[in-house]
Amino acid sequence: MVFFVESSETSHMCPICHSYHTELPDCLVPYKHYEAEVISGVLDEVVRPENLDSEDYPSFSTMRRWMQWFVENLTRIEGYLCTAGFHLLACGRDILFSKVSLLDAVSKKHSDWLERILRLIYNNGGFLVPIRW
Repeated sequence: MVFFVESSETSHMCPICHSYHTELPDCLVPYKHYEAEVISGVLDEVVRPENLDSEDYPSFSTMRRWMQWFVENLTRIEGYLCTAGFHLLACGRDILFSKVSLLDAVSKKHSDWLERILRLIYNNGGFLVPIRW
């Protein structure tokens, strides 16, 4: 499946470095061919291999790769969330050493948790690593 997005990206000029930065649209996941909603459905185990009711159904191997990609990036995602909480939200130093999973908190509170997290990571210059084969 290929998505064509009509110029939904927005560009902003940084007041510090005077460079233009393009923001990732909420519905896209970098280097993935499916919408973030489908991928988060697989990660939340809402979309399962036995669900054949959609023509956009991802294959079992695709679902398995998404799960592996997510597991391999868990530590990186938690790190980005802690950094964002400290720098962007001014939550204090306690958030850096908290034993509470910020990813679990976000995913329980928001149905569009993957979109929110990816937008936070990629629009602030971060990235998630691809899976190793």
